[in-house]
Amino acid sequence: MPRRIKYDNSGIAHIYQRGINMSVIFYSIKDILVFYTVLYAKKNKYGITVLGVVCMYNHYHLTVTARSHEDIANFQMEFESTYAREFNSEIGIKGRVFEPIYGLSNKIGGKKQREATAYLNNNPVEKQLSARALDYRWNFLSYAESDCPYSEKLVVRKASRQMKKCLRQVNCMFRSGCYLNYNFLRECFSRLTPEEANQFVDNVIVKYKVIDYEKVIRLYGSFETMLIAFDSNTGSEHDISEEYSDKSYKSYPTLIHSLIHEYGFANPKEVLKLSYEDRLKLCNSLIRTQDVSPFIAGTLLHVYHPKPKRRKRRE
Repeated sequence: MPRRIKYDNSGIAHIYQRGINMSVIFYSIKDILVFYTVLYAKKNKYGITVLGVVCMYNHYHLTVTARSHEDIANFQMEFESTYAREFNSEIGIKGRVFEPIYGLSNKIGGKKQREATAYLNNNPVEKQLSARALDYRWNFLSYAESDCPYSEKLVVRKASRQMKKCLRQVNCMFRSGCYLNYNFLRECFSRLTPEEANQFVDNVIVKYKVIDYEKVIRLYGSFETMLIAFDSNTGSEHDISEEYSDKSYKSYPTLIHSLIHEYGFANPKEVLKLSYEDRLKLCNSLIRTQDVSPFIAGTLLHVYHPKPKRRKRRE
């Protein structure tokens, strides 16, 4: 199916992509860090400037600028295929991770660009994952003003031997232009205390700085003005058609917690190794026992199938 809209390099592109059949694509911090560092590596390869990114369990949004539509198309293809390969290989499964076609809309002019920026950063507010855009970790907004918004400031010379080893490896991979893979992240998190793990995550996000914060802040004049705008207006997006999904996503973290602590999955993504029939049974069990919608349970377990759109009859 050919893409109808092409990027206009006089403005900003808002890119929207979801998991196949709206399925979950972010189960853990490891998923987000792999996604984030792959994004960093591929944006640099294709000369993409990222103004915003938000990870939303079963989809993500980007706002970017580029030299041409071809650069965006090649970037998206390589970025998504790399993350999909890593996502599947972690647990030894196969299959499509993303929908075949991503959404793209052009934002020309300051007003539309600010609306798209507010919409992206307020996605977690709309889905009831946070009270304010600034409170959500995975739109990376808080990192515009702080290197350690979710942990105590790391003093490397006072860090543990395990932390120092992990940081040296991150620095080596960063200098080589490599993203962080699951094996490396699993090894690091197994060595670190919960407090150290939070410091490590903050360090990775700051080291692999994906977002050009200065450029996006210029749309508003200052960081404080931008936050006021986000708090007063959630933004809008009328040019990308998003399929139906539950108004609230706050059940996702609860269900992922249940998979770990009640169903015994050390890695919640391991649930995808079950047969389709077993995942369907588990889905029905979660709907009954956790009081969640078929959409939330089904997309978590990759057994949800959206109804096909009905084509309008031509007169």
